Parts: sequence; C-alpha cells; structure tokens
Amino acid sequence: RRSGGSRRPLGSQPFLDASDGAAADADSAHVTHPWHVTAVPLGWRAALGFLGTCRERRLAEGVFAAEDFLRYAELLRYAGALVARGRYLPALRRSAAGVGFEAVWQPCIDREEARRSARLAERLPPSATGGQPAAERAAEQVAEWVDRLVRVSVATTLSRAHAERGAYASAHDAWLAALRGDSRLVRWSQPEDLEALARDAERWAWPLTGDRAPQPAFTLELSEPDTPQRPWPLRVRFAEAPVGRLDETAARALGQAAALYPPLAEARLEDDGALACGLEAAEAFRFLTGAVPLLDAAGFAVRLPEGWREGPACDLTLRAEAAPLAAGEAPGQPLDGLPVSVRWEVSLDGEAVTAEELEELLSARSPLVFFRGRWRRVDLRHLQSALRVARGAEPERQTAGAVLRLALGAAAGAHGLEVSEVRGDGWLAPLLEQVSGQQGVETLATPAAFCGELRPYQQRGFSWLVHLRRWGFGACLADDMGLGKTVQALAFLSHERACGERRPLLLVGPMSVLGNWLREMRRFTPELSALLHHGPQREHGEAFQKAAGAVAVVITSYTLLYRDYADLRKVGWAGILLDEAQNVKNPSTRQAQAARALQADYRLALTGTPLENHVGDLWSIMDFLNPGLLGRRAAFHTRFYRPIQSGADPGARTRLRRLIAPFILRRLKTDKTVIADLPDKLEGKVYCPLTREQARLYEQVLETFHHELDGAEGIGRRGLILAVLTRLKQVCNHPAHYLGAPGALARRSGKLTRLTDMLEEAFARGESALVFTQYAEMGHLLQRHLCETFACDTPFLHGGLGRKARDQLVQGFQSAERPLAFVLSLKAGGTGLNLTRATHVFHYDRWWNPAVENQATDRAFRIGQTRRVMVHKLICGGTLEERIDALIESKTSLAQEIVASGEASLTNFSDRDLRELLRLSEADVADEGEEER
Repeated sequence: RRSGGSRRPLGSQPFLDASDGAAADADSAHVTHPWHVTAVPLGWRAALGFLGTCRERRLAEGVFAAEDFLRYAELLRYAGALVARGRYLPALRRSAAGVGFEAVWQPCIDREEARRSARLAERLPPSATGGQPAAERAAEQVAEWVDRLVRVSVATTLSRAHAERGAYASAHDAWLAALRGDSRLVRWSQPEDLEALARDAERWAWPLTGDRAPQPAFTLELSEPDTPQRPWPLRVRFAEAPVGRLDETAARALGQAAALYPPLAEARLEDDGALACGLEAAEAFRFLTGAVPLLDAAGFAVRLPEGWREGPACDLTLRAEAAPLAAGEAPGQPLDGLPVSVRWEVSLDGEAVTAEELEELLSARSPLVFFRGRWRRVDLRHLQSALRVARGAEPERQTAGAVLRLALGAAAGAHGLEVSEVRGDGWLAPLLEQVSGQQGVETLATPAAFCGELRPYQQRGFSWLVHLRRWGFGACLADDMGLGKTVQALAFLSHERACGERRPLLLVGPMSVLGNWLREMRRFTPELSALLHHGPQREHGEAFQKAAGAVAVVITSYTLLYRDYADLRKVGWAGILLDEAQNVKNPSTRQAQAARALQADYRLALTGTPLENHVGDLWSIMDFLNPGLLGRRAAFHTRFYRPIQSGADPGARTRLRRLIAPFILRRLKTDKTVIADLPDKLEGKVYCPLTREQARLYEQVLETFHHELDGAEGIGRRGLILAVLTRLKQVCNHPAHYLGAPGALARRSGKLTRLTDMLEEAFARGESALVFTQYAEMGHLLQRHLCETFACDTPFLHGGLGRKARDQLVQGFQSAERPLAFVLSLKAGGTGLNLTRATHVFHYDRWWNPAVENQATDRAFRIGQTRRVMVHKLICGGTLEERIDALIESKTSLAQEIVASGEASLTNFSDRDLRELLRLSEADVADEGEEER
C-alpha cells in the first residue's frame, strides 16, 4: 500500500486505485504488509471454461481480469484453434517423474504457427511465466491445454473403461488406450517395448514435430501429361547430391515422404539422377487430393501443374436465367410474393456444357478426366447432379426473393449445386445488377419538405435507403459517429411522406436519444408529426392505436418495445426503425425478440458499431432487417460463426461479406468519398434526458429556490441565483455530483449514460477522446466511472497536479497503445497542452462561453492533428442547459451578455423569466426503469 494511505492493498492495475478515488501519483512511496485473500480452487475443466469466456478485462460489475489472466485466456483460445483445425498428433514420452511413459496429444506447430505462438508468448507478463522464459512457458501451457482438449473430445465412457482395465495385447494397444483415457500413464509392464515404440512414434512424427530449420533436400514434381493415354510422371529431384550419395537427412526425409505416399518407394533412377514413377489417373488424383496436403504439412516442397494448387481444377456450377412471369414495371410488393421462371445452365470452368458432354465425363468413372484438351478434376456426385439439371427441359417456377438469395449466395441452386451467376430479364435485371454491385444506386433529389442541405455522401445514403425500401429490403445504415445517420433517416422519412405514405413509422432507441430525435425532427422535418410514447401517462389499447394512426412517427424506447408489445403489435406500421441497433445484438433478449416479431413493410437499423463483440452480433440485426437471409441461428453458427472465430475456414468471412454487403452501408470519416465532404472539425450537440432520480432532485432544488427567492433582493438575490444555477448543473451532471455522496454511478445520469455509449463506439474504432468538465469533483466521478466501465486507466488532469505529473499524464495519453478517454478540468486542461491523439472532444458540462470551449477543443484540433476532430456538447434536454444554449444561439444582446459575463448575467432576470428559464420539461425525463445502457 502507499505510505500514508489507507491500510489496503494497491490495485493490480492503476485504474483500480483510481476508481476508488485513491491518488495515482507515480511518485508516492509504497510499503509492504501481509494481506489475507480468499481463493477458490478450480478443477481444470472449470478453469478452462472460465478462461474460455474471458475476452474483455471487465468481467462483471466491479470485477476485472488481471493482465496475466487475460494473456492466459489468449493462449487458451490459440490452443483451442489448434484443436479445431486438427493440428495435433499423438506422442509417447517418459513421464515428468521419470517413472514410466505417458501418452499425450501434442500440438503440431509449423513455422507460421511458431511465429504466432511467439507473439503470444511475448505478451505474457512476468507473473504468468513463473520465472521461465516466456516462449518456453507458453509452449508448455499450450501443449497442456491441447492434450486436455483433445482428450475430452476423443474419450468416451467405453474408452475410459478400456484404459482403466489395463489388459492389452501390445504396447501399441496400451498407448492408444491411454490416449483415450483420463490418465496419461501407459500401463505396460515391459519398458523396452515402450522405448522402441516411443522411438518409432518420434520418427513417424518427425516431419511435423522435428527440427524443420533445414529444408528437405529434394522436391517432388508432378507433371501433367498431354494425352489421356500417358501416365502422370512423378519425380523426386534432389538439390545437390546424386541419388547414390544421399546424406542422412535427405535419406531420412525421403523415407518419411514414402511413408506418407507409398508409391514413392517404387520410384526408379533416371539418367539425370532423379527418381521417377508413373501414376495412372486414379493414382494421380489420390496424390493431388490426399498426399499433397500431408507432404505440404510435413515441410516437403511439391511442384504441381499450374492451377492445381489452389483447389479443384474443375469448377462445376450453375448459371441461372430468371424472368418475371408478369411483364411490366417493377411491382411494389414483397419479392417473395412475385413469381418468376428460372432456366438453368451447367457451367464447367466458366464454359457451358451439354448433357451429352456430362455423360461422357461420367463414363470415365474417374475424378481425373481429360476434357477439351486438358486435364480436370471433377466431383462425380456433382457431375450426376449436373446431368439431372441439364436433362431438365422445363424452367423452374420460383419467387423473385428466392432468385435474389441465389444471387447473394444465400441459397444453393438446383440439386444443391453452387450458383456462379444469376442474370435477369425485365425489372429483375437492374435489381440483380445493383445487388451484385455492377450498377450503382440512382442519387435522388432532397425532398422538397426537408429543411436542410444534405452533404453529397448523405445524399447517396438517403438514396440508398429509398432504393432498398423500393425492393422491400431492410437496410442498416452504419456510418461513423457524427456523419449524420439521423439526418439521412429523416430525409428518407420525408421522401416516404411525399410519396403518399400515411401509415406511422415506429422509431425505437435508447431513452438517452429519444429527445434528440424530437428536436431533429422539429428542425429538419417539421411536416412530420411525432408521438413520444413513454412515461406513466402514455396511452394504451384503442386510445394508443388512434393516437399512433394520427401521426407520422411514434417514438419509444427499447424497454417499452417489449413491455408494450401487446399495444404496438396492433398498429399497422409502415416501417420500424431501430436507432443504436446494437441494442438487439443478443437475439435472446426480450427487446430483440419483440423487434423481430413486429410486422411492418420495411425495416431500418442505425448503428455505428454493427459488429461490437464478434460476428455473431450480425445475425440478430440482419434477421430483424431481412428475416431468413442468414438462415436459422444454429445454421449461421455452423456455416459462419464457428469457421470465422476459429479460423478453420478463411473463405467463410468472404462468403458472409458477400451476403450482407448489399444491406449494410458503412462510411468512415477516412473514406475518400467522405473526406472531401467534411470540414476539419465537426461540432454537434448531444441532448440527453434526465433519469427519474435527477428529475426529482431538479424539482426539489427548484422548489427550495422558489421559496427562498420570494422577497430576496440585492446581493443576496444574486448569490441565491448563482447558487441554484450551480446546483442544477450538478444535478444535470450526476446525482452523486450534487449530493456529494459515494455510491454507484451507472444508470443514474442520462448524460453519463450517453457519454459512455458514445465513448464505447469511439473505442470500438480505435479512437481516443478528451472529456472536459468545469468541476473537479465531476472529473473524479468521470474518472472512476470510465475506469470501471472500460477497465482501463483513465487519466484526469486537474489543478491539483504538479507539472511533472501533468507531463506524465499527457505523455502517457499520447503514446498509449489502446484507445483512451482523457478527463480534463476545463481550467487546468484548457490551454497549453498538445493532445492530438484524440479525435473526439466531449464538453460534459457547458461553460457558456464559446471562446473558452473552443480553446479547450484546440487541445486536440491543432497543428500536428492529421485526422478530423468531432466535438460533442452534452446538454440535458428540457432543463436550464437547453434554454441557455438556445439563448446563446439566438445571437441577441442578451446572448452576448451571457457569453461576456457568464452566468452572472442571469441574475438580472425577473422572477418570472427565471422560473421559465429553470423549469423542467417533463418530456425529457426517462421513465422509472428506462435508464438503460
């Protein structure tokens, strides 16, 4: 603990001390004392399960993972990936105690895996290595986990009983039994047999586990014959020595290669000193498909004819020609209800083939065939399926929706064959071209009723939303924070209204953004009437249905989405829009289930973080937007989630991207198409609601003030007004700031909740932020909350720090490896600092002087800043903060006075004007239980 501090241990990480309000001065002295802790012993199964769930430092409220624990979790995931990809081998070794032999499953690590393992080892802290070299410790731990994980997967009740029985016919039998039992000990009474078996096992595994620093001394070379009558020549070409004088390494390697592919043992010496053998087509096929992967993995160099390395030489697919059954313009109804005819064409390596040619290929009865002047590898089952398709004379009757899924790769073609191309006639042609990216979306004019000007990239985004709506698809607008997702969505709604849509839209978002939607609608789309459905006085039943039908937009929160589902489902919605759609990333939550269950003609989602934790987040959002596109959740996990997370199938990520790309539009501030449209500094106001606790405190402060104001005059009145302004601003910041009492911070302040959400989005993109407050007390609360929420150090620069400590904080922030928030007192941090690592600036509470706020913003927006800076001014809606901001924006003489003299100018207001300025608007207060993260 620190000398002079409380008698408690220091946190294992600096942010743990900061979160308790302890001083984080690096110069403080430390003393040691004994400290008793409670430990929970875990079995290896429980320990592996616990480690496997740990991906973030913050495990639960107030519970954080230590650095060594996180690094161990990384190692475990790596070991699990090795097992998932089958990179392990059985081995026999002497036990650690030197008595007997152990059967183990050992990792099979090639050069690339060795580099990856070394990188993980470098991240291990000293506490995780126990004094061992990091690489050695990591290798031991990975080997231990691989053995445990494989043993769990291969052991059965029967194999465990067999291992325990101990009666075996041979040492080999005893070894195999121990590999599938709970104990590694090999039960065989004759150690000389186990010694010999261990040597044989080591030689067998040598190509994959031995010293692979020297390359094998020869190359295997397979050549493609130019006629079907000649065999495939397989040669062994030695780098240096003739075949008669092979060194021990080359001879040993050749023996290993022959063990992997026995026909090599029949090779004969040729005149040029190479070994060669001729392979029939069937043997060549087995070499290409079975032996080459094994030889590659063993480190042997194999040269193949051009085109054979990457996969099957034959690409047998279908082409689809789709035509609408009804001629005319594109209908405005769901695609799954529109019938089309589909005619199939079989394609082999991009060339059309006839049924007669397919029959000829099948007659060879070999997967390796000579066709149209060259050798090709074919799948006999696919050939049979393709022949059935080619013999079909009549086109199939399908829906336009099914054809679209074929084009996206979301469905297989006839008889399960892959579809390489889908072409369409009539109105299907432009749809398929746009979905495949061959044709862009037409840019539409801004709706006449829209009160604002869209930037070019916003115009394209609005047009994209209209385009997908036209075809009945759900769309996810996933632009960077600050690029105007709300404005683009409002332009879309204005366009819908102009096109005659009179049914209401249901807009759902976190409680912290609902007030902002109302303000933005009043500013940009005043022609759209809105109903805010929240609060204890909200309508239900027929009254709600009538009220919803009379407006253009109904705005509600995620909490009420499932609470009031019975009311919401009875309204005929034109569309549903989810703001901050990452709130439904978990498909098992009630709000996600309610969102998917509601019926509407179209669905939109807005989010800056479509992928927060892992690829599994996408399924829930996409299933809301376009139900069934990604299949059922279990099928999605099998087809995409597991292969992508484990790395077992690199192509899965590409297939998923192709499937969802038409329905997600994401532009970053760094996009070349966006950069030209943006100023160097983007400023915006973020309106936040009060929680119920804040609203009660606000009303109490006002009630006390009104009683004290009656009869107050002169200096006393001025002091009273300045005091109530401070107290109300403290309430808007956080109840704990006003009360000065310790306690939980999360979910008690609408402003803090919104700040946390926006920082989470910024951190997800690797961006850092500055957070300014004019109150040192609030700065400490912000520091504590951000430390606990994001489980990382959050520096706080305030007037109580000396120059050395200030310099250390600034240098640490500028050089940090991970994105951070830097909390600063407006007075202490507003000048003289260079903090260009930050691209976001948050003004948590307002100074009401633009010059002072701009000076603080310039800590990030200054010479040396190479990226755009986004400035966010947080305002509690319906409170004095919003009204004073509106006064300043009015550019009146009173506004100039507020800017010049600050809040003191408000003491000249009359009692009536003060009450109007300070009153609380009920519309900006969250319901009880709706202060959601």
